[in-house]
Amino acid sequence: MVEFNGLTPETERRIKEILPCENILMHSRYCGKEICFGIKTDNLLQKENSRSMVEKTDVVYWRNWDEPEHKGLPGAPGAEVIGLYYGAEVLQFQGKELCVNVFGKVSKGQEKLLEEIGERIWQQGFEMVRAELVSTINI
Repeated sequence: MVEFNGLTPETERRIKEILPCENILMHSRYCGKEICFGIKTDNLLQKENSRSMVEKTDVVYWRNWDEPEHKGLPGAPGAEVIGLYYGAEVLQFQGKELCVNVFGKVSKGQEKLLEEIGERIWQQGFEMVRAELVSTINI
């Protein structure tokens, strides 16, 4: 499960709008310990508290910010991507900083499972994933 962090309200709102969604979960070969899947929003999201350093268990939205159209990076699973990190990383693509909107964290207690899934996909290939909104609590 993913817990939204409240630091990127527009990103969170837009991600919730596309749920549920299904796609192929793959390993990002150029961003270290990241598993990711492609998504499609009605309009490309903008940078929101974006950064190029992520922590273990961060959940992010990223896209090719330099492209005004739905055009992804080479090897990416889509023009827009949700990524889950099972290790801290400094994000770069072809020597250029890659920025992401960090909108959540994998829930405490599921770190080990995230690592197992990441390693399995790294070694064996792709898996199907379904992302859905389970519940929201506003405190």
